[in-house]
Amino acid sequence: MNQQSSRKDTVLVTGVAGFVGSNLALALLEAGYRVVGIDNFDDTYDPAFKEAQIAPALGNPDFELMRLDIREKAALAAALRRAHPRFVVHLAAKADTRLAVADPHTYVDNNITGSINLFETIRDVGDVENTLYVSSSSVYGNDPDIPWRESAAADRPLSPYGATKRAVELFAHAYHHNFGMNITCLRYFNVYGENNRPNMVPYKWTKALLTGGVIELSGAGTRKRDYTYVGDTIRGTILAMTKPFGYEVINLGNNRPLSLTELLAVLEKVTGVKANVEARESSKASVEETYADISKAKELLGWEPVTPVEEGMARLVEWFKANRL
Repeated sequence: MNQQSSRKDTVLVTGVAGFVGSNLALALLEAGYRVVGIDNFDDTYDPAFKEAQIAPALGNPDFELMRLDIREKAALAAALRRAHPRFVVHLAAKADTRLAVADPHTYVDNNITGSINLFETIRDVGDVENTLYVSSSSVYGNDPDIPWRESAAADRPLSPYGATKRAVELFAHAYHHNFGMNITCLRYFNVYGENNRPNMVPYKWTKALLTGGVIELSGAGTRKRDYTYVGDTIRGTILAMTKPFGYEVINLGNNRPLSLTELLAVLEKVTGVKANVEARESSKASVEETYADISKAKELLGWEPVTPVEEGMARLVEWFKANRL
């Protein structure tokens, strides 16, 4: 990362051992920040994966890991007062659209209550310069007006997961309005890459191709996703972190959707393996297409993605070979 900083600048990252959080921590350390990471290592997927993902940061003297749950108000308050961060990047969340349909209460508890706890604590501490709340393209639901712009109503998500993400965006605005907090909501679009969550299609399909498994292709394979390489997403995140806007919502997406069939062709090419495909029914919580308008990110952050999907998926495959086989 090119973004440089003073060593005294501390960034608090929630969900630091997760997919994006672990990548972000290393990028921030490389850029010269001190990083305090919070994670509860929950069992949505194997906690051992998270332990391995955050391990490279543990030997860095500018990194500190705090094992706690953001729903624990007293522990969270103590952590922020001890860390004394200049910036906060809030990634911690339950993040599975289909599981959220089956268990909405857990998603409300983690994603909404946990986020309010964090906002309250930041308000009480009072000296955080800027907070990033990581939201999701899921807030747009099946909005037919594509590419999706941040000005859309985003009031018809298909999953309780998307509903919780949109709810926290609204809470963020309320905290900005009432207490003057700087909060930028970043709507991530289909992030993939190293340390990928195991429940995401790029990971599952990579695993199937490399281990002789079956690819489950939902519907006719025509649904499209705006797959965005994690390195590009992190670069945009760090740029947004250092630019307080008061309250703002910004898309971070690749601006080049691929159908599931097209994605499979890319993965077959980079793995050199022909897929064994089985059709399955589509989930009602799955949107037909995600497609980010990134005009605002270009204007406000000077950001746009630079990693072609073919290159990014090749990096995912190489990481998988080195870490999951």
